[in-house]
Amino acid sequence: MGKLRVFISAVIFTLLITSCAPAVVEEKLGSCSTEQGVAIKDHISKQINAIADGDWQRAYDYAAPSFKQAITLTEFKQVISKQYLFLIFNNGINFGECKNTDQGINQIVYIDFQGKKRTLSYDLTLTDKRLGVVAANEIEQKVEVAA
Repeated sequence: MGKLRVFISAVIFTLLITSCAPAVVEEKLGSCSTEQGVAIKDHISKQINAIADGDWQRAYDYAAPSFKQAITLTEFKQVISKQYLFLIFNNGINFGECKNTDQGINQIVYIDFQGKKRTLSYDLTLTDKRLGVVAANEIEQKVEVAA
């Protein structure tokens, strides 16, 4: 009887957890739906918050399986620490355009860092209804000089 109770509790717990997870809907090419955009913003925000908290394993868990096959946790930490320091010490994030592309999903993210905005282009995949970050590349802002 005890094993049955444990099994039933495990099933109920699993159902509760999965029912709380945001549903990610596959979309047609073009702009993300509101529902999809919310799930993507939540996913990226959680990864950036984990990075800012120094919780490297949790941040790495938001990566896509293909990313994890190519980059180890140690390499991930090194790249962020050297090239994306503004993610660790950010002063806030905002979101721009979200698009479904032939390669997956692209989300523009603006990072406030030391009084300046940094722009990242996040590429994500949807595998088995699970979002995963494949890459985040900084978009250099052109500075126009008055003549």
